[in-house]
Amino acid sequence: MKISTLVVACIVAAVIVFAAKSSRHDDGASSDATERSAVALAPISPVKALTSASCASDGCPVSCESGDTLLSAICVSGSKGRFADTMRVENGALTATCSNKAGSILVYCGRP
Repeated sequence: MKISTLVVACIVAAVIVFAAKSSRHDDGASSDATERSAVALAPISPVKALTSASCASDGCPVSCESGDTLLSAICVSGSKGRFADTMRVENGALTATCSNKAGSILVYCGRP
């Protein structure tokens, strides 16, 4: 599978997850909450892409910022990509790593 197809599939999956999470809301919300949600609709993407190219030395461990959710992690080796070799919780954060044979890792994080 080409890396571009894999990246597009991950982004589509992230959009579906965020749409499902944002459709859940309180019916008894106040007008103050409505105003805050209107501000949250600013054109800032809730999905961030992080990369690391230190796989040969340390497996390129990457985790998302506090409050973000790790959506997908792809190990890239040349023109090929595969899902992360290892995902584990370290210090309360989900961390993805690749083998030392990978050239880099591409991680997508999102804020619900």
